[in-house]
Amino acid sequence: MIKETFSISSPSGLGSRAAAALVREANQFHCDMELSYQDEVADLKSIMNVMALVIRQGEVFELRCEGEDEEQAYHALVQVMTKTSLI
Repeated sequence: MIKETFSISSPSGLGSRAAAALVREANQFHCDMELSYQDEVADLKSIMNVMALVIRQGEVFELRCEGEDEEQAYHALVQVMTKTSLI
């Protein structure tokens, strides 16, 4: 299992475009992926779950990947978050 904590740097927080890009990338992998924010946990393969978190700029969240291709998924998701200026 890979767990990492990140802070949102985007002024718009976790917006719809960044969320859609994350979900699109997550769905290319087989492992379980979750975002945790405060007391909420969202399945990264569900746009509704991710958007429901409403993470704002400066807030901290945790990314968790667990399963057969967790390392590849983790690196791909970090790349998407960087490209979308989310982190």
